[in-house]
Amino acid sequence: MVDHTDQLVGTLFRILSEKGHTEAQQALLRTYESQATADRKDLTEELFSEFITVLHERIDTQLEVDILTTSVERLLNRFAAVVETAPVAILVVNDDGGIQVWNDGAERIFGWQDTEVRRRPYPRVLSEQPETIEEFLKRLRNGEKLHGIETQHTHKNGAVLDVRIWAAPIHTREDAFTGGVFVISDITEPKQREQRLAVLNRVLRHNIRNDINIIHGHLEMLAEEHPEENEHIRIMDDRLSNIVELSRTARNIEQLQDDEETDRTTIELGVLLRERLNRLRAESRDAHISSDLPDSLTVIAHELLPYAFDNILDNAIEHNDSETPRVAVRSTVDDSRSHVVVSIADNGPGIPQAEREVLTSRTETPLTHSSGLGLWLTRWIVRSSKGSITVHESELGGTCVSIRLRARSD
Repeated sequence: MVDHTDQLVGTLFRILSEKGHTEAQQALLRTYESQATADRKDLTEELFSEFITVLHERIDTQLEVDILTTSVERLLNRFAAVVETAPVAILVVNDDGGIQVWNDGAERIFGWQDTEVRRRPYPRVLSEQPETIEEFLKRLRNGEKLHGIETQHTHKNGAVLDVRIWAAPIHTREDAFTGGVFVISDITEPKQREQRLAVLNRVLRHNIRNDINIIHGHLEMLAEEHPEENEHIRIMDDRLSNIVELSRTARNIEQLQDDEETDRTTIELGVLLRERLNRLRAESRDAHISSDLPDSLTVIAHELLPYAFDNILDNAIEHNDSETPRVAVRSTVDDSRSHVVVSIADNGPGIPQAEREVLTSRTETPLTHSSGLGLWLTRWIVRSSKGSITVHESELGGTCVSIRLRARSD
């Protein structure tokens, strides 16, 4: 209500200026200056009240009516322009669900013209499952708002569309429910594309696993029959293992498609990092691995966060050409205690620029190339955790990758 009153006050002030009522303007400016330190809601209400008083005292009745009418018309025209040009469907329904407002976006998405749906029940006109919309209306009556709920609606031609809905209740000044506003976006194409990619991904992973199992079996037989060729067979076996790992990474990436808050969980980072570092020490006995971690370090992150750290830690060892690879891991908490930063430093040759861009770029582009999916996965996991990554030179002479995550607030 304050926003609407604020807009009306601003429009009234501009009209007074246009019509040359400077005396009335000055009276309002004095009110504003005297109340400038007040709460915004109180200031807006005081200005609106003063507006009505000034208009009544300084302007004749007919002109007062003209000014108020012109102000309301301008606001309505502005609102109508926004509604009609919006690329989404905007519906206003009454307390029984009857359609009162149907914008051009709704017509483009669902095929029905305004005259065909006006006053008809929204649940029966559009919904594939009318009881779902009835439940939405019930929630609005209870004072709830709907935020990005996915469901299905029916086009005029009978096609089923995937949609995402936002909605808010409309109340009178006495807080009586009179209906609701629905904003609906068509997500059919991205939804179908997502489903097709998921199916393709699963089919490819299934076929890759089957083919690699067969190749592994033949390689074992070749190794027994031609022991002198074991080095070549080992190289082929390593490459096959890389393909298997690539398939696993693709599965993890698929899990990141839906950026839902439910995928984020509480993770005890100290425990997680110590487990990962112990694994690294067992697999890389020539490396010097140190850490400075507190006993308890809890963050809110995506459930795939362990894979992000695995990729950074493995990269620090695998691409390190030093005689004694060194990795140092430490954590810090910012002054507000709202975020935790984990830094992973090494003494290797440094991450190539193309790989750095994969980790730190704010946008994704086909021109950015990486030698594998691991760094992409790391970046997506951290972003899905509402975190960030920075890359800079480490004190050890190599690279330091810092991952910033949300700390759990107790």
